[in-house]
Amino acid sequence: MAQLTRIVKKRGNEFRKILSNGVTVVEKTVILRRMARQIAAEHFDKMHYNDIDEFYREYMEGKSPITELEGEGIVHDDILILNKCPMAPLFGEFKEDGEFPSYWSKLPQEFMSEFKNESILHPLCIVHQSFRDELAKKIPKGNSFVHSIAVACRSGANGKVVYSDFGLGLSGKTKEEIYKAIEGKACAFYVR
Repeated sequence: MAQLTRIVKKRGNEFRKILSNGVTVVEKTVILRRMARQIAAEHFDKMHYNDIDEFYREYMEGKSPITELEGEGIVHDDILILNKCPMAPLFGEFKEDGEFPSYWSKLPQEFMSEFKNESILHPLCIVHQSFRDELAKKIPKGNSFVHSIAVACRSGANGKVVYSDFGLGLSGKTKEEIYKAIEGKACAFYVR
């Protein structure tokens, strides 16, 4: 189990409370991102890179701290593809009487309507993507830093894929290329 999975599991009640309260999707997103950034900050000391190339080399070798934190993945051209969603093992804990609460399917629809440059399949994608981006910011890029940008998320349950047009554009990949690359995997992201 990935470290992020264990961390989110431990704080599950906090996440459930945020997800189920009656505030807007924007307010929920701000709170979830803030929590994800706080979790990521506890792991900044592991991000020891001099540049993005060093990060990619370690990631390809399975030695990156991000691999330890969110699980193993592969590199397809410049796209990093996670083998398994680190949040998937937690889905059962968010069910009520064996069913997902209404926010579980409603929030991703509202989110993608509000945040058109992003893509999520479930509410915990917000936490995972924000966590990853906050860690990526610790990788230097000249006088700046890099970002982790979601390109696509694939459901392990039904194979459904949602895409970020923004991520696709930045990565220079088409939906068809990404669809083939993430078949049997979880999500694709671009770190640059």
